[in-house]
Amino acid sequence: MDEKQLMKDFCLVSGLDAQQAEGWKPLVLGCWEELRLRLRPAVQPQAHRERLSLACAALAHYRLQRMQGEVYSGIKVGDISLTAGSGQQSEAMVLEMVSDLLDSAGVCVQGVGIYSPKR
Repeated sequence: MDEKQLMKDFCLVSGLDAQQAEGWKPLVLGCWEELRLRLRPAVQPQAHRERLSLACAALAHYRLQRMQGEVYSGIKVGDISLTAGSGQQSEAMVLEMVSDLLDSAGVCVQGVGIYSPKR
């Protein structure tokens, strides 16, 4: 993925100018690496570069806001819009933007023991 595109989308989503965003480049690139590693094996990143770049930008922005104590409760993909929230937003909601491209085979579901009295 083109770093310039990732940073451009991060600026678009975050509202930061290019100079301000440059300090957050490691965060953006880290989010891209995380997304890239979670892609299903058959997915070609270049074929979905726009969606993946926006998802990366949204994820990086969410993490930035979480670090700064401000979290958004909604992110819309089409005409990008962010809605301020109370901090209940989760990364899972951000990742829904590209959930069809992500590999879910590594999901671990924790079981709950059921108590059965002896008869």
